[in-house]
Amino acid sequence: MVVVDGHGGYVPLYRVDRSEVAAQHGGRASGESAVPARDENHVTMASEAAGNALARAAVAGEDLDAVFAASVTDPFADHGIAAHVAYRLGATGDVRTGDFRGTERAATDALVAAREFVRATDGSALVVAADVMPADSDADAATAGAGAGAVVLRPDAEAPAATLTGLGQETTGFVERHREHGETAVAGDSKFEGKYGFGPAVGAASERALDGETPGRAVVGAPDPRTARAALGDFPEVEHVSTHDGVGDAGTAAVLLDLAHLLETADADETVLVVGYGAGGADALTLSTGAGVGDGGARSVQTYLDASEEVTYAKHLAYREPVEYEGVKTP
Repeated sequence: MVVVDGHGGYVPLYRVDRSEVAAQHGGRASGESAVPARDENHVTMASEAAGNALARAAVAGEDLDAVFAASVTDPFADHGIAAHVAYRLGATGDVRTGDFRGTERAATDALVAAREFVRATDGSALVVAADVMPADSDADAATAGAGAGAVVLRPDAEAPAATLTGLGQETTGFVERHREHGETAVAGDSKFEGKYGFGPAVGAASERALDGETPGRAVVGAPDPRTARAALGDFPEVEHVSTHDGVGDAGTAAVLLDLAHLLETADADETVLVVGYGAGGADALTLSTGAGVGDGGARSVQTYLDASEEVTYAKHLAYREPVEYEGVKTP
């Protein structure tokens, strides 16, 4: 058995009105997108989310046996952020670390790897994801967001937040949407992707994970809300939990941020579907919620969503000013 014993998220304080951003490019949009401050980066955001998850689990960083991190905008060319986050939490020495990148399903990749690690070792694992999506002059600019989410997995707990009950995956090799360092994504024909991408991938993965059960609530890691909604087409009655309206596109971090948000308000014995879709296929996990939803002194995702400070379009650009490494610009 593997349980979620702690969960947490983090959303930057600053937000930009999407309508203001879209107007600069002759478009229209609604909602807000999170903007990281100048002193915030992937490691600091991941550490904040991880701290909330550890607080709920009542686990100290030095007691972790593994730290897995996921990101699609991690700026490091030769290494990731897992070791940095582990060090900040005090998880050093005989600790397994791993980074998952290159696809929007990276967070669920990391979650599946952590599940297998816990099952194999009876140890505890932290899974954390953080992203700062690039914003430039195309359609993605208004929804480019930032955030982080984290969960603590253990072999058992007295009152877990949830128990992982099912797993499914579907690898298709299909890659329609792609993004280079520091650039916004290039997507192809949405109908074509629906037919050959998320349509068959998410359906098959979810069917294997659910094994006949019907989910009551779901979170979906996908490039945009349209894809996320379409991914749940087989479950018209499911409640889709998403922070997109207040955060924007948080990359692969969105699935863990949304999962933390869901678990904060969950009742016991709910069936939850977690889907990660990206280049190459989809992952799906099912969870049965438990009674362990106490805060342990952690800040809730809703608290971050409610505590916002609006910045202008100019500040939004300034805070996202790209840096350059090895000739490649990244956020």
